[in-house]
Amino acid sequence: MTKTEPVTSLAKKHQVSRKFLYQQSNKANEALEEAFSPSTNDDDDVLFNLPITKAWLFQLILALVLICRSSFRGVVELLRDLFDFHTSVGTIHNRLAVASQSANKINQSQDLSFVEIGLHDEIFQGSKPVLVGIDAASTYYYLLEAAEHRDADTWGNLVPR
Repeated sequence: MTKTEPVTSLAKKHQVSRKFLYQQSNKANEALEEAFSPSTNDDDDVLFNLPITKAWLFQLILALVLICRSSFRGVVELLRDLFDFHTSVGTIHNRLAVASQSANKINQSQDLSFVEIGLHDEIFQGSKPVLVGIDAASTYYYLLEAAEHRDADTWGNLVPR
């Protein structure tokens, strides 16, 4: 490889053929080339292709806010920077309001006849009370309602009988 000694004398010295020495030299050169060539990074391989639709983006908005607890402005920035999709804080709010209405309809249709013992309490979001109702046997939350007050009248209007 360094060509400091003739191949013929190296072959005689080590009792191998010149062809074998050339093969070994080629293997060594290939190993050096591979060691010093820019690496192919598996992190750049495409894992999958994802068709991005507006419906998918609205699901992403819900996930970012509800699962990741992202701020509305954080969602706007992420959509702008990663997807080149420009939206407003108001649009984010409106999408969440529509999803909340849909969830409310589903919640209202739940059969609560299995609840024998309900545990009721208040928690707070900031300084606003949130009324909570949970089934003692299953720990199923049947009530999680933001309220202006936490008095008996408010409870009386919310708790199922």
